Amino acid sequence: MNMKKTAQYFILIIVIIIAGVLFANVITSKTREFGLPVATAEIKSFDIRVNTIGVLDAERSHMVSSSIKGDKGKIIYLIDDGSMVKKGDLLIRFDPTPFEDEVLRLTGELRSKEAVVEAFTQVLEWDKSQAEGEISDAEFNAADAKQEYERYLAYINDLEDLGKRGFDYPTEIAQAKKKAEQLKANLSKTELKLEQVRKEMVFKVASAMAKLKKTKSEFETTKLSLEDAQNQLEKTIMHAPFPGIVVLHELYRDNQKRKPRVGDTVWQNQPLLYLPDISSMIIKTRVREVDLHKISRGLNGTVQVDAYPDALFEGEVSSIGVLATERLEGRGGEKYFQLTISLKSEDTRLRPGMTARVSIMTDNVKQALSVPVQAVFIEKGRKYCYVHSGESFRKAEVSVGRQNEDMAEILSGVQQGDKVCLIRPSPEEIQ
Repeated sequence: MNMKKTAQYFILIIVIIIAGVLFANVITSKTREFGLPVATAEIKSFDIRVNTIGVLDAERSHMVSSSIKGDKGKIIYLIDDGSMVKKGDLLIRFDPTPFEDEVLRLTGELRSKEAVVEAFTQVLEWDKSQAEGEISDAEFNAADAKQEYERYLAYINDLEDLGKRGFDYPTEIAQAKKKAEQLKANLSKTELKLEQVRKEMVFKVASAMAKLKKTKSEFETTKLSLEDAQNQLEKTIMHAPFPGIVVLHELYRDNQKRKPRVGDTVWQNQPLLYLPDISSMIIKTRVREVDLHKISRGLNGTVQVDAYPDALFEGEVSSIGVLATERLEGRGGEKYFQLTISLKSEDTRLRPGMTARVSIMTDNVKQALSVPVQAVFIEKGRKYCYVHSGESFRKAEVSVGRQNEDMAEILSGVQQGDKVCLIRPSPEEIQ
C-alpha cells in the first residue's frame, strides 16, 4: 500500500513537471510575438523645454586691486573673508605714513617754489619798466640829434639860396657845414646807442622771462607731484563700490598659495579680493546648436541649484552667444552656444560657482496626437513608427511635428489608439 501511494505521488509529480514545461512553451511563444514594449498613440499635451546645466555668477562684480604705485602698499586693515558689505563700506586700508610724509614735504616745497615765482615775476616787471625807460631816453636823444642835424641842413640851404641871389656868406656856410658834420656824427652815435639799448633790454627782459618760465615749470612739476602724492594717499583707503560678498583672492606668496592678510606688502594692480553683487545673479551655461532655434531672449525658465535641491527659482534668457564652440575642442564634437540666464528674484543663499540646472520653456503642445520619441525611427532621412497589427508589426511612415525629450507630435501616419513599438522589431516580426 505504501509503495502504491509512493508510485502515485511519483506519477503526480511527473504530470506536474510536464504541464509546467508545456505552459512555459506557450508563454515563451506568446512573448516572442507580443512581448516587445509598446505604447499607445494618444491625444495629450506636453511642454517643450531645453534643459542645460550651468554655473551661478553675479551679474556684476568687481576685482579689488591695489592701485598704489610700486610696492608701497602695506595692509594695516583687511575685511574678513565672506563678509557681506554695503556700498561705501571699508574694505582695505594701507599704511598712509609714507604718503603723508611725501604730501607734507611737497607742500613745503610748493610754497617755496611759489615764493620764487612771485620774486621772478617782480624782477621781470622791474626789468620791463627799466627797459622801457632806457629805450625811451635813447629814442629821445636820437630824435633830438636828428632834429638838430636837420635844422643845420635847412640853415645851410638858406645860406646857399642867399648866395644865388647875390648875398654870399662863405664863412657862415663853411662853419654851418662843419657843424652839420658834427651833428651827423652825433646822430649816428645816438641811433647806434638806441639800437644797442633795444638789444640789451630785449635780452635782459627775455632772460628774466626765461628764469620766470623755468621757475613756473618747476612750480607746476612740484604741484603735479603733490597732487599725485595726495592721490596715492587717498588710495590707501578702499571702499566697496556696491553691495556684495567679500571673497579674498588667493595668490602664490612665499612659496605657498594663500589669501592676503594684515602686514602684507602688495604690488600695484595685485588682486586682493573679489566682490560679487549677489543681489542680482545669473547662470552662465551653454545650449546645443540643434536647440538654438528654440531659444530667444525673454523666454522664461526654472532653475534648480544643487546646493538647495528643494528650492525652485525663476529665470529669464538675457543673452545668447553669437559664436559656436565645441564641447571637445579640436575633436569635431557637438557645437554649443553661450547662454546667460538672469534670475528674477534675490536669494542671499546663492553664491557664485554653484551648479545650477536650467529648464527653459520654449513651446507648449496642446491636445495633439503624440507618441514617445523612442517609437520614432529614422531611416535614410525618413521617419517611421512600427504599428502593432495582428500577430506582427507594420512599418508606417510618419510626419513628426514638435517634440521634447520624451514625446513627439505625430501629424500623420499613425491613428489615435494605435500601438507603436518602442524598439525596432526584428525582420520576422514585421509584416
